[in-house]
Amino acid sequence: MELFKADTCEVRFVADRLELRFDRNMQSQDFRGGLLKALQFAKDHRIKLWLFDLRSIGKLSEEEETWLQVQIFPQIMMHLGTDNHVALVVDERCYGDMIRESGLLGLKSYNSFIIMNTFCDLQGAIEWLDHRQSECA
Repeated sequence: MELFKADTCEVRFVADRLELRFDRNMQSQDFRGGLLKALQFAKDHRIKLWLFDLRSIGKLSEEEETWLQVQIFPQIMMHLGTDNHVALVVDERCYGDMIRESGLLGLKSYNSFIIMNTFCDLQGAIEWLDHRQSECA
């Protein structure tokens, strides 16, 4: 089900997860508008699985990453509680850069509220989220 569509961002609800896809020329207003729409849907329907497809843009700008960390993730924690899973999918070059910067374990983040993992393979990210869903069911 399509929840939000703009020139550079699309948000869909697919198989118990929110999927956010961003275009290479992503606009800040599309990024933020899509995330706010996804957050509202997640709050209304208790959705705890998120897929961010960033392959077209590589990785987020520092400004957008900060906005995500300061605005969205705290609201997810506050309104949805524990055991939220976020899969980030980046292109292979970005993935390699991230591994060099922080190591394989650095691509994963675990706390009781948001469990995050980074992938360069979309199917691997979907399978990881599907496995999380079956554990929570």
